[in-house]
Amino acid sequence: MNAQEYYSHVLNKIEHCFRYSHYIVATGNELVAEGYDAAFPALAAPVEKLAELTLERGLQIHIPLIGRDSLSVLMPLDFEIFLGDDNFRLYTDLKSQRHYFKQIIPVTRYIEQVLISKGMPYLLDFTPSGGHILFQTLLESPAAQELKKIGYLEGDLVTACNYIDPGDIRRINGISLDSARVFSALGKLAEYIAMLTMQAFADNEAMGLYPVTISDSVEHCINFDNTWNEGSPFMRSIRSPLSLHKKNIEKYAQHEYGPLVDVIGTVFDGIHLDQESDLDYLIECMWDLEKALRHAERFSGDIPCADDSLLGLLDEYMASDLYAFHLEFESQTEYARGAALEAARREEKIPDWCRNILAFPNPAALQPDKLIGFVYDFLIHGGWKPKHIANILRDLYQNPSYGWTQDFYKYPSEEKANFWARAYSAIALWKTGELKIS
Repeated sequence: MNAQEYYSHVLNKIEHCFRYSHYIVATGNELVAEGYDAAFPALAAPVEKLAELTLERGLQIHIPLIGRDSLSVLMPLDFEIFLGDDNFRLYTDLKSQRHYFKQIIPVTRYIEQVLISKGMPYLLDFTPSGGHILFQTLLESPAAQELKKIGYLEGDLVTACNYIDPGDIRRINGISLDSARVFSALGKLAEYIAMLTMQAFADNEAMGLYPVTISDSVEHCINFDNTWNEGSPFMRSIRSPLSLHKKNIEKYAQHEYGPLVDVIGTVFDGIHLDQESDLDYLIECMWDLEKALRHAERFSGDIPCADDSLLGLLDEYMASDLYAFHLEFESQTEYARGAALEAARREEKIPDWCRNILAFPNPAALQPDKLIGFVYDFLIHGGWKPKHIANILRDLYQNPSYGWTQDFYKYPSEEKANFWARAYSAIALWKTGELKIS
C-alpha cells in the first residue's frame, strides 16, 4: 500500500481532525524544489485542499493550533523519546523503536491518568518518537473564559497577533488576543503537567532509565516538547492524527519500510475510554500502512473538546507553587533594554562558560541544553530574578550584530526570552526544593 492509497481510505477521518480549522500546514522535502525553506519545508493552504495535499501529493499534514476565526485553540501536549545524535535509532526498524518506546509508555499512561481522573476528554496520537495528547478548547466555553484570565501576552506578541496579512492564510484575520491568552494559559497547564510528570519519575536516572525533561534540555531523555507554546500562535501547528510520518526517509534516509504513520492510541470522551494497550501492535501499525488503516477504522478522527472538567485541572494548577511563580514572574519589574546585558557582564558569580555565552550567544542562547544551565547559574548562583534573566536573553536576541537568522517577529524576542527563562527558572527552583509541584 502506498501513501496515496492509505490516505484515500482515511481521508474522511482526517477531515474530522480539521473540523475547526480553515487551513492546513503540509510538509515534505519535495516542497524544497518549489522554493520552500529547506530547514522546514512547509506550505499553508485552505482546508479545502486537504484531498489534493494527501491523495495527490502524499504530504504530511499538520493542524494549526488556532482555529478558524480564532474561535478555538488546540492543546497539543507533545512528548517524545529524545536521543540527541542517536535519534535515528527510533527510525531504524521495529525492534529498535520498541526497545526505546518501552520507556515512554509508563509516562504516557501517567499523563493519561491525570486527565482521566478529572474526566477530561482527549485523544492520544502515537508517533514513532512519542505522542500527542490533543483536545480542542472552544473560545465560547466556560473553560476558555477562565483560561483567558491567566494568559499572559508580551507587547511584541500582541503586535504580532494584531498584524493582518491578506496574502498569508495564517494571518488573514490576525489572531484574536482572547485566543492568544487561551494559548498562553494552555502552555502553563502543559508546563504544570510536565513538572508533575518530572516529579513522578524523578528516580528514573537512579534506576538506569531516561530522565523526564522539558524541551530537549538533556541529550537522552523523555522530553516534553513545550516549544509549541513559544512564539506567535499563528506559527504553531501539530501533525495530524492519522498523518503520514516521513522522518525515517527525509531525515535519516531509511527507505526500507516506506513512510511511517501516526496512529491513534486512546480516545476518551470523559466517560468512555477506548484505549489500545498492546504496544507491539501499535508499533507494527506505525510501520505498516495496511495495519494502520485497519486500526484507524476503530476511530472517527474527531478531536474531543474540553468541557468543564478542564476547570478541575486549572484549579489544581492555580493552587500550586508553579502558578504563584508564574504570577511573580509576570509582575517583576524589568531592566531597560540593554541594561540587563551590561549588568550580566559585570556579574562575578557566574562561571566562565556562561560568560562565554554573553560574548558569543549565537547559537548557544537558543540551545536548550545551554539555556537550562545558563538560567540555573544566574538564578541560583548569581541570585538574579527570573524576569531579569529573561531580559538578558531579550537583549541578546535584539542585537543584530550577533548574526541571528531566526525571525524574531514571528517568534518575538521578548516572548521567546520570557519562555525560556520562566520554564528553566521553575525547574531550577524545583530542583533546589524552593518550588513544590504538589
